[in-house]
Amino acid sequence: MDMFKYCLTLILTATISLIAVAQSNVSDLIANGNQKIKDKDYKGAVDVFKSALSVSPTDSLALNGIIRANTLLEDYKEAQKWIATALEAYPNNPDFLFRRGIIQNLNGYHDKAILDFESALSQNPNSSLRVQILLNKASAHFKLEQFAESLADYNKVLELEPRNFNAYNFRGLVNFRLGYYIDAVTDYTTAIDLDPTSPLPYYNRGMSLIKLNETQKACADFRKACQMGYMTSCKMVVAECGAR
Repeated sequence: MDMFKYCLTLILTATISLIAVAQSNVSDLIANGNQKIKDKDYKGAVDVFKSALSVSPTDSLALNGIIRANTLLEDYKEAQKWIATALEAYPNNPDFLFRRGIIQNLNGYHDKAILDFESALSQNPNSSLRVQILLNKASAHFKLEQFAESLADYNKVLELEPRNFNAYNFRGLVNFRLGYYIDAVTDYTTAIDLDPTSPLPYYNRGMSLIKLNETQKACADFRKACQMGYMTSCKMVVAECGAR
């Protein structure tokens, strides 16, 4: 009996050790895959995450990684396949619902994307993920020309992150489309303060200033964006500014 207990203990210890090794390997593979994404080696990341999933088929971090890598590769069909697998295992996971919404948005199914984003928000995601969901939901509303809804989403982002560059830059675009040119200028000015290295808010502010008949200020913005390599702004310099 004592020998049986001894053997059983050895078997259990060995099993636990194997599980620990497998978990360690999966963690190392996930870390490697995430590094490859940072290095923009998306194909390599896919291969690494596949290796992790061959060991642990429902590991949420590995599933998230392979979905991200395929999305960045613009292989949306493969990304959708892995999202379906992930949602079978985790049907209420806000991150996977969010990822499905992104693919829907990229494929032009903006109504379906909004439903996924709303489902993701209903699962009480953390603040960082909530911001990303709202930014993408606002984009989907904008593409459907639902400007009031888009504006509301950007406002919610700024309640959570008052210094979010993307929210100011894209809220400025919504305000522009709504004809709120002064508000658009204010948003673009804040975006420039947050990131003066981006040409887009200079160009966009210039377009808003043109609508306000402030051509001299607009041309200064167009020239700035042009100097930063934004060729569309260079065309505006030629079209609107001449020798001024």
